[in-house]
Amino acid sequence: MSDKSSPIQAALFALLGLGRGGTILYRVLFMLAVPALAVWTVFLPPWRFSDQDERLFRAARHGDATGIESALSAGARVNAAAPVDQKTALFRAAIFGHQAAVKVLLEHGADSAARGSDGQTALEVALAARASEKDPAGARDLDLVIAMLRESER
Repeated sequence: MSDKSSPIQAALFALLGLGRGGTILYRVLFMLAVPALAVWTVFLPPWRFSDQDERLFRAARHGDATGIESALSAGARVNAAAPVDQKTALFRAAIFGHQAAVKVLLEHGADSAARGSDGQTALEVALAARASEKDPAGARDLDLVIAMLRESER
């Protein structure tokens, strides 16, 4: 700090601890970062993604239409987005070609236009899965899911 700095600058530097290499500033930031990280990783995810939502995702991944109905009636949110990739249960059911699961989710108001953190919709994810599917039965299932998703967008 030069001798020509204003009293306001001097006070600001002193407040931020910049006069001593910024050690106070770093301590304050560290003291604030630890609780913020704890809130972000420990407390916030359960508020954003409940046990019922997890049951819904599990049922969608396995094509369990009855499990989807059960999770929804227990309070799962049909359009809940996973904290990791922002994709919904509809994405999980669609990518595995689970027609009955996709149908139930759409009947309960699943948003087929929702986008995951990669910017893709469930339809786009299913189309990509279909392009790489080698098994004829899997390809047929994905074709039916793609048709349902296209119809829901109309």
